[in-house]
Amino acid sequence: MSGVAAASAEDLTALMHLEGAFPAGQRWSEDSWRDELSASNRHVLVHREDDNAVTSAATFAISDGVVDLHRIVTAPAAQRRGLASALVAAGLEWARERGASRVLLEVEATNTAALALYARQDFSPISERRDYYGPGAHAVVLERCLIEGEQS
Repeated sequence: MSGVAAASAEDLTALMHLEGAFPAGQRWSEDSWRDELSASNRHVLVHREDDNAVTSAATFAISDGVVDLHRIVTAPAAQRRGLASALVAAGLEWARERGASRVLLEVEATNTAALALYARQDFSPISERRDYYGPGAHAVVLERCLIEGEQS
């Protein structure tokens, strides 16, 4: 059955395949994904198709009541189907269940599709990190408050 599910160590090969969607210098290593899958403060989600193929993944970390969205990736052939949005929504629910007050993430300032996705999920820009992705490639830091009426 297709849908969002928690990832397991058995998904490592599929996660590495998804990394091909990023430019070579921005891909995570197998060790990075292995650490995400095994860390106690992490939550890795995948979207599976009916044939059990992993077409999208996201990883979240929680520390001191704040959740960071570390990574989200969707296979190019599966983009524009709402998979990333479903993963973010599931990650927000996980954050709420753990009592987090907010969720933070960085996104490349030129990634208009991702910025639109996060805006639809009520994330707001709070700062910029210059050269975060390399010279001239700036990041926008976004925040989503989970406690109604609270803003930072």
